[in-house]
Amino acid sequence: MTKSMGIAAIAVLLSSLGASWTHAQQAGAAGPAPAAIKPPPPPELLFRMTTQNDTRKLLAIDSITTPNVDLQLYGDGKNIVVAVGKGDYLPRLFFGLCDRPCGFTLRDKNNFFDLRGKANIKFTTIVSGFHRVRPLIKLADGTLLIGDQAEGSVADWHPYEVSMSEVRWLHLDPARGVTLGQWVENPDLSKVDEVGYFDVIPGSGVHVDGVPVEKLPAPPVGGWIAVSSFELWGKAVSR
Repeated sequence: MTKSMGIAAIAVLLSSLGASWTHAQQAGAAGPAPAAIKPPPPPELLFRMTTQNDTRKLLAIDSITTPNVDLQLYGDGKNIVVAVGKGDYLPRLFFGLCDRPCGFTLRDKNNFFDLRGKANIKFTTIVSGFHRVRPLIKLADGTLLIGDQAEGSVADWHPYEVSMSEVRWLHLDPARGVTLGQWVENPDLSKVDEVGYFDVIPGSGVHVDGVPVEKLPAPPVGGWIAVSSFELWGKAVSR
């Protein structure tokens, strides 16, 4: 009886050792555990657009106080107005007097923008009608792209954040402000030359012969965007 129990115990021990050896062999064949995926670094503030002027005027580089940037206007961007005053959302950019789709970009004189990973734009806006704020970028090779992400509330001013990794892009005609072609797959966002925003619908304002745009009355409800703050977050890449 005792001899039988001893034989059984030895058999169990040998079976356990065999299972352990087989498991170790399988683990070795599978290789080492994969390294943890390193998350992308948090984005840095690349610019915060600021404007300053004493009177209502057209958007131009002399009304922008953001240091070390160039301004580029697209579509009917020459009719974007800088509205001034002392309210909570002033000064602000107003697109309601654009005869055609319009927008603009800023370009850092020393750096490209790396907009991969968690890069984003942040802005505060109120809109009217079907108008919305859309991201606009120009790549290092000169390609001008407009994004499908469109934000804005007709009820009140609201802050928004658009992650570049979630945006789909179309080519934009720089003069007419219309989209062209098919979706652009995997554009190179590692070196972006310019970043701004665009409205694809003309404003509802009416121009009057002989009256400068900046002196025209505010257009009727239904056709404009107004933006009081605009920031770009990502990584700077030397030119």
